[in-house]
Amino acid sequence: MIKLIKHRGIHNDKIKENTYDAIKMALDSDKYVGCEFDVRETKDHEFIINHDPLYNGNLIENLNYNELAKYIPRLIDILKINTNKIFLIEVKNIKSYNKFINLLNNFKKKKIYVMSFSNNIIDKINKVNKSYKVGILNYILNTTDNKNYDFVAILNSLINDNIISTLKEKEIFSYGLLEKHKYEDVFYITDN
Repeated sequence: MIKLIKHRGIHNDKIKENTYDAIKMALDSDKYVGCEFDVRETKDHEFIINHDPLYNGNLIENLNYNELAKYIPRLIDILKINTNKIFLIEVKNIKSYNKFINLLNNFKKKKIYVMSFSNNIIDKINKVNKSYKVGILNYILNTTDNKNYDFVAILNSLINDNIISTLKEKEIFSYGLLEKHKYEDVFYITDN
């Protein structure tokens, strides 16, 4: 069975991506084993769900949470959703690492996976006593030296039998939003 992770939740003309409703609908759907969403930190140290670094032309990191639209959820509210599915968190920008780690560790029974393009970010949250898994977004597979990460996320077009074999010690997440899905041992992050 192919394992699908919904990219930024189920969104349409009425429901924006990366919103509480979009993520909850994905987590409630029988089609998906989890949902991917993006996290940023505000000036007042709230972890919020938003892909873009700007809100109304201002950097989110320079705005307080109450200056953002009401539809932009906080990470804590997403993690409170009652589900046994995967929360795949892509960290875009955070500075309060200890606060972030403590928040995630408060949800020990959840299936939380945290990834970023930044090795620096992942290294800072890859603690020994963590209750979540960490991985790196390595789109082009420019290295297979993924340290002690739990998983790696790569482009779907790069996945083949050799890559699966090379990364056999890791869980594999694939970005190929509208591409075909072939391997049962891979989590596919998709817009389908």
